[in-house]
Amino acid sequence: MQSKFFSTVCFTLLIVSPMVWGMAMGEHQDHQNSAVVSESAISATGTIKSIAPDRMSVRIFHNPIPALNWPAMNMPFSVADHELLHSLQVGDKVHFEFVQKEGNDVIVKISK
Repeated sequence: MQSKFFSTVCFTLLIVSPMVWGMAMGEHQDHQNSAVVSESAISATGTIKSIAPDRMSVRIFHNPIPALNWPAMNMPFSVADHELLHSLQVGDKVHFEFVQKEGNDVIVKISK
């Protein structure tokens, strides 16, 4: 009986595990449902992949962010002020700080 239960648990973990890892390895989908929402600045590093024409948003491939338990991924960020992106271009490696506000990830500081 215990052996059958153990086998069932192992089988279930084998089936579910790739789905969980697949979600963690993909591109950003929606962090609005994240358990962690912070109004204090969170530090991160990454590479700029695109900048919106109005310079009010930027897509960054960021390294893992341990404070939020986020893996490395490509995702969009809003910016608090378009002037923050004035001297930056696609391909730049950056250090940035952002806050989570009203379901958005908003960069408040960024530099090369």
